[in-house]
Amino acid sequence: MKQFSEELLLHFFLMMIIPLASTLLIGKAEKVFRLSLFGILILTTFLTMSFPVEISDGLSFDLKFIPVFVTFLYLGPKPGVFSIAAIVLFESVNSPNTIPISLLNYLIISIPLFILTRKYHQYKITKKIGIASLFYILISFSRLILLIATGKLDASFYVLMFTIISFAALCAIIYFIELTRLQVYMLEQLQNAEKMNAISQLAASVAHEIRNPMTTIRGFMQIMRDEKNLTSEQTMYVSLSLDELDRTHNIINDFLSLARPCGSDFEILNASSLLKETVEFMRPYSTIANVDIQSNIQDGANIEGSPTEFKQLIINLMKNGIEAMPEGGELIIICQSQNGFVSIIIVDKGIGLSTKQLNQLGLPYYSTKTKGTGLGLMISFNILKRMKGKVQIDSEINKGTKFTLVFKETVS
Repeated sequence: MKQFSEELLLHFFLMMIIPLASTLLIGKAEKVFRLSLFGILILTTFLTMSFPVEISDGLSFDLKFIPVFVTFLYLGPKPGVFSIAAIVLFESVNSPNTIPISLLNYLIISIPLFILTRKYHQYKITKKIGIASLFYILISFSRLILLIATGKLDASFYVLMFTIISFAALCAIIYFIELTRLQVYMLEQLQNAEKMNAISQLAASVAHEIRNPMTTIRGFMQIMRDEKNLTSEQTMYVSLSLDELDRTHNIINDFLSLARPCGSDFEILNASSLLKETVEFMRPYSTIANVDIQSNIQDGANIEGSPTEFKQLIINLMKNGIEAMPEGGELIIICQSQNGFVSIIIVDKGIGLSTKQLNQLGLPYYSTKTKGTGLGLMISFNILKRMKGKVQIDSEINKGTKFTLVFKETVS
């Protein structure tokens, strides 16, 4: 019993290397983090398999399923398959006769893990632990069948203790990894809040002062452009200067939008009507860019918010979609009301975004455009937040981007 307890505790603390490693790797580049964590998971797998817990003669167990579970659900299907391949390779050296059974077991385990990887990160921590519990119940059931088949039911107490410790280890790993992820998220939110505060203060104190001299300069430039004695080259320079002044003016407006306090002018909006107006407003701009706007807007969709801000939100997203298709294309706008929610979908067939770019959307000064400031999407997300809406962004390089905005429907 003493030796069994010592071996059990050894395996438990071996598994605790995983959350410790994820904590120590905070702040590392994504690629370094994933490779390092994968290496730690493979290491703990080999260690637990090299020193299994002896239950009785010819009967031993280890915790190799835990690293496999973590690899699949926190690093993805491909690393998960590699971890299983590493286990099979290890077993082929030590006990080649068990390979067919092992392959069948891992195939059965891999199928639900593949399915879970798609939505696992959307679940709350309690549901994640519940999923882990379900898997371990199945594993415990298979161990019980093994005991019955080998006639070793007298070892049931040891198997029960091993199962409890295994389950505790898996739950602890999930809890600490999720806690680490939450800390990283909160740190990012704090940094973003500090940037927002700095930008708002800058906007409030500087934007108006810059706009006044710019208005004067623009007026004189317009007068100069109307002069008849200018050469074609001078006229071009004046026109370019006016264009740059207009671009600067738009950036200042963006700063002022950030500094504007949350409005109290919220009212019940006919989102369908406002969307149709915005689509018609954007048609000339899309025509110049050789982009065809296709709309399917359901009537009678009502939400709560500011009409001006709502239009600004849609214009920003439509403008981004149009600019994402430099060679032209099709922009699709859909509005539908269902189950008490209004969904607005904006789809472009443009250049798309990578996962890294998606994670940085809405950050101050981050833009995928050469001359962009990143403030447009930042303002859009702020408006969405004030209107208590949610956004889901799906994108793929060279295939396009899909924005799905969801608002609570309001009864007029």
